[in-house]
Amino acid sequence: MSNERKGFGDQKREQKSDTVELMLSAVTDGEIIPIEEVQDDLFSQKMIGDGYAIKPSSEIVYAPVSGKLIEVADAKHAYYIETDGGLKVLIHIGIDTLLMNGEGFQTSLRKNDRVEKGAQLATFDQKLISEKGFNTVIPVIVLEHDSVLSLETLPEKKAIARETDALKITLTR
Repeated sequence: MSNERKGFGDQKREQKSDTVELMLSAVTDGEIIPIEEVQDDLFSQKMIGDGYAIKPSSEIVYAPVSGKLIEVADAKHAYYIETDGGLKVLIHIGIDTLLMNGEGFQTSLRKNDRVEKGAQLATFDQKLISEKGFNTVIPVIVLEHDSVLSLETLPEKKAIARETDALKITLTR
């Protein structure tokens, strides 16, 4: 079953004839879950945007879209990618993992680097994150943007990194 949502929050928009679809791929292997099931209000209540999440079974995270890294968190737990069309996507490895101060996270990427869809963003130590008492779920959030008409979490639950499409975004051109 699909989980289609029009726009962001309660805002409804009319479907326009000149639209384009953008598919976000799974950022890691694991189980795709609705964003509403993430055990953190910032994500589950869609305070910064809408999207999906993955309960990881792998420790490698890949870019779900191509674009420019507009932010790489100092703690290496969060990555913001801006597509050529101006859409911003947040990949957040774990919940409250900022508090780990980068321990257990590795990346060679820096702000302003260009990444292609499927390129490796980071690796993380899932066991360490769990041992420190943090949730390893990875939210992938589309930040609010005027061109987004709808988001649809695709029905596939089992995700294979870079292969499984996880989210369909309908945009105006």
